[in-house]
Parts: sequence; structure tokens; C-alpha cells
Amino acid sequence: MRTPVCITIDTEFSIGGAFRDPRKYRPVGEQAVWCNIGGRSHGLGFILDTLEAHRLQGSFFVETFNACYFGTEAMGAIARAIAGRGHDVQLHTHPCWRHFRHDDWQRRLEHNPPNDSMAGRSREELACLLREALATFAAWGLPAPLALRTGNLQVDPLVYEAMAQTPLRLASNIGLAIYRPEAPSLQLYAGSHAIHGILETPVTTYTDLRLPGFRHYKTLTITGSSSAETRQLLWQARRRHSGPVVILTHPSEFVHHPDPQYRELHPHHLNQRRLRELCAFLDANRDAFAVTTFRSAAVFEEAAKRGTNPLLTSSPFMALRRILENRTALSGRAS
Repeated sequence: MRTPVCITIDTEFSIGGAFRDPRKYRPVGEQAVWCNIGGRSHGLGFILDTLEAHRLQGSFFVETFNACYFGTEAMGAIARAIAGRGHDVQLHTHPCWRHFRHDDWQRRLEHNPPNDSMAGRSREELACLLREALATFAAWGLPAPLALRTGNLQVDPLVYEAMAQTPLRLASNIGLAIYRPEAPSLQLYAGSHAIHGILETPVTTYTDLRLPGFRHYKTLTITGSSSAETRQLLWQARRRHSGPVVILTHPSEFVHHPDPQYRELHPHHLNQRRLRELCAFLDANRDAFAVTTFRSAAVFEEAAKRGTNPLLTSSPFMALRRILENRTALSGRAS
């Protein structure tokens, strides 16, 4: 049986520094997703072109609460463009955008800062938020999502209880190196797991440095893991009969954007190369790996039957190579 792999892309607009300095900055919409440079998209367009060049599909978790600032259609047009090219569109939520519902949002920053976490809320509040998000998704005219990814991967057990009150049945809310929930039941590195009737498939977390009494964890991302490291982890998952392997990225990670308003952009050649190499590897090894999406729920149901929670490992040598690679890319950009 081939090892399932999910390439997931969190597709979201940018606050653009507006919460930090509302007199100077405003949120950034389409440019934070398309990342156009000289009329060419180095963000979403680059991702779509790269996937399609290798006949692969991605799962795009598309954020909805930005409608509180930009209206429904700005992200809706992007979501339909993704779906129109044959990719999977699922639900992503960053509730901090709801701060813009208030006409006096700038003044409120002083005493009522935005809350961007789905964790730490009541079940009733979460259910309300999910209903609002699903209504925006429906307004886009797309099939209802099956899966949720919470913003910043911030989650607690009540999120799953609230999801159970909606048509959502799948989740990818966990990435332990990015956010570690307190609940022992959510200490999940990989695999698929039933939580309050929802199948959670975490972004794969692995360890790259192990010392007596200490482990350093990494969550598998394009920007945080080298191509060699990712291939090593994929083969390891294959040998251990574990999966799905879930990889995370964002359109904005394929450009350097020192200006929070996205006015000055430069291609991020290292991250672009990593995505190209990943897609070429998966294309060339179709006998071993099956790239799938969250629309294919049966894949996650089968993984949940195995009930495994494997912690994959990368070598310290690979970690050192990755650190040097990242620093070289940054110093090259700076020069």
C-alpha cells in the first residue's frame, strides 16, 4: 500500500501590521496571496503551477473571517480559482479578523486586543464562529468543506466538540512544534485520530535533535525543512507504514516581503526550489507515495483504524545542513 501524503496550503490575507500601528498600516488582501512580481505570481500562482506540472493536487485551507474587512468576494474569487483548477478547498479560521466588525476597531486595540486563537473559547462561542465561517464558505458557491484547520494551529478539545455540531468531520489542527495543546489527548505527531467524532490528522511533527532528557521538535513545512530532510522523513514514514504525512506551507512563504504592506517583494528561491523538488520527488515515486487531499475522507478513516502516533526522526546532520542552507539563503537575500 502506498503511503499517503498531503500537501496543505494555508491561504490567507495579511493583517499587514494594522494591529501594531493602525495609523500607518492597513490589511493586505489579494497581493498577500498572489504575491505578484512584475506581473507574475510567485505565491499562489507559483504553487498551483508547480503542483500541476507534476499532476498533483493540494489541499488549500482558505481563511474566511477576512470577510469582516474585505467583504466576501475578495477571498471568494481566490477560492473559486483554486477549485476551478481541480484542487481541494477546505476551511481555515483566523478569528482576529472579526475585530474589524467594529467601526472603532482602532480605538478598541488599546483596551481589547484581538484574539486570534480558537483555543480557550466556550463550546457555544466556537460553534457560533464555525457557523459564521461555514456561511461565508457557502457564499463562495463551493462544495461545503469537510475539514478545518485552526489559525496558528491553536486548538483544544472543545474545538472538536463544536465541530461535531457542524458538517465538518475532518481536521488538521495540530502541529506540536508550532503550538502544543495542554490536553494529553492532543499530543499527536502524525496519523489520524478520532476526537469527539472528528478525525484529526496533524501536520507531521518530527524530532531532529535528541539529548538525554531533551528533544527538539519540528513540524514539517516547506520553509522549515530542507528537501533532503523531507525526503528522509517520507522514506522513513514509508518504512514504518505510517501516514498520512501532512506538509504545511503558505503562499507568502515563496517571496521575501520585508515590507508588511507587500509593496516590496522578491522571489524566495530556496523555498521555491524546495517545493519543486518535493513535487518532482513525489511524481517520480508514485509507486511508493500517493498524494491525496482532505476531500478523500476514506484515506483518513483507514489511517485512524491503525491508531498509530509515530514520531519520525531526522538526523542532527540533516538539521545542521538545513540551518546552514537557510542562513545562506538569508545572507544571499540581504546582499
